[in-house]
Amino acid sequence: MSPLMRALSAESVKLRGTLALWMCLIAPTVVVALYVLQMSFSKMGDHALGDPAAAWRLFAQSCLALWAILMLPLFVTLEAALLAALEHNERLWKHLLALPVPRRVHYLAKLVALAAMVLLATGVLAVLIPIGGGVLMLVKPAMGLAGAPPWEFIATRGAGLFVAALLIVALHTWISIRWRSFTVAVATGMTATVMGFLIGQSERFGHWFPWTMPIQILAGEGKYVAFVLVAGLAGGALVTVFGLWDYLRREFA
Repeated sequence: MSPLMRALSAESVKLRGTLALWMCLIAPTVVVALYVLQMSFSKMGDHALGDPAAAWRLFAQSCLALWAILMLPLFVTLEAALLAALEHNERLWKHLLALPVPRRVHYLAKLVALAAMVLLATGVLAVLIPIGGGVLMLVKPAMGLAGAPPWEFIATRGAGLFVAALLIVALHTWISIRWRSFTVAVATGMTATVMGFLIGQSERFGHWFPWTMPIQILAGEGKYVAFVLVAGLAGGALVTVFGLWDYLRREFA
């Protein structure tokens, strides 16, 4: 087993039973439940679109958009902070760095663990969207949902959201490890998320701001989809290289 795989195995053991792991289920459940609840009591869905496929697509896109613009940035923020806190709170960095493995392994393990939790949560969301639609079929048939859910649409958009989010995954991995304070890590993400509500509406800057890149997967006619996918991958790689450089030159107390 490689040093990285051993480090990832250690991360998985530390995460068992923690809030970080439970959030992979809680966060997407909250998104779908809130949207289903809103539509159940709202007059917005009283007039069916006429086409069940279009109604399904609108429902799926609305859930994914709520995830992309609000819950996903907050989820990455909290998960990154909780992952780093496992070492920060007990001052275990010195112990980890004294182990006979390359220092970079511990940083990369945190990064991969965070990316894996984002992927898991996105997968849970993709499964819950059809379930939420099924609930609306029963409680609000006027919405026009019928037939099979748009699995391909949900899968492709979900995958796009994950790739576009890799840049903020890399950024929050570095931020949460670089500063020992849990408050700094969370405040940075919350501030960026709030800024995203404004910047995300800008045609000029929306696709450049890391925290609003995921929503571009769903915006308009997909004008910036290719850009944010490349930015997520390339930007995530560049930030990872920078974060590793900063991590390797630091001394942990």
